[in-house]
Amino acid sequence: MSFLTVPLAWIRLVRPWNAVIAAAAVWLGWASLRLQPEWELALWGSLSMFLMVAAGNADNDALDIETDRINRPRRPLAAGHIGLIPARWLAASLYLLALLAAWIGSPLHGLLAFLMAVMLWTYNRFLKGLPLSGNLVISLLCGLAVYFVELPLLVDFPASAHDSLPAALFAFLVTFAREVVKDAEDVTGDRAAELNTFAVLKGPEAARKLAFGCLVFLLVVLPLPMLALGYHKAYAIGIIALGLPVLIPLLGELSRAGADFARAQKLLKLLMLAGMLSLLAGVLGR
Repeated sequence: MSFLTVPLAWIRLVRPWNAVIAAAAVWLGWASLRLQPEWELALWGSLSMFLMVAAGNADNDALDIETDRINRPRRPLAAGHIGLIPARWLAASLYLLALLAAWIGSPLHGLLAFLMAVMLWTYNRFLKGLPLSGNLVISLLCGLAVYFVELPLLVDFPASAHDSLPAALFAFLVTFAREVVKDAEDVTGDRAAELNTFAVLKGPEAARKLAFGCLVFLLVVLPLPMLALGYHKAYAIGIIALGLPVLIPLLGELSRAGADFARAQKLLKLLMLAGMLSLLAGVLGR
């Protein structure tokens, strides 16, 4: 074991790439607003989402240590690079810091962050092993990260607080497909742990078809931001240049029996990034 093993294990525990995407989602939501509040709300909101996702990842790994020894034996806790108690303390500290950051933005955003933290905590303990319930909660949380700045504005501007909904819907759909694919990939360990995910109950092929259907729906609605919501043509250019080169191979992978779920997961991560960049181009050019 090298001297870098433990520091890198702590970084891998919180999965910073996922946390960065969540933070970027907040900025995307803020950039989508025609009536933009002060940028400090996006700053504190993005920090809150970064910390919350990091907390949820550490909390999840602390609870999933036995299944990870089957599904993902290289993860820090499963590999024994980090102790269980320190990981739990880290998760609790990051949850509290996430709530504090959101509260600094505004009390309403602090309340929203608290509700999101409760949803994430509940998912990790009670919903993760239920068919589709956990998938929907995680997808909703990803959508709420995009909508984070705008949602409390419903109090003062109930008729106009919808500018970031297209980006929130995109995040929801891509995350839902990824969660279903991830369950299909993890079916062996989840079955051993007696988790009743959709893939365990119906089989990986049913999960593949569900993820495929979700992405077909996404493909159908992709033109709507420009056709119906006035997005700049840069959005269409981004989708054609960045999104479709990822989405088409992804649909091809999930359209066949015996799909490579690990490859599909990687493509879904790229699709999230490509879609967010395209949406950002579309709203900045309005």
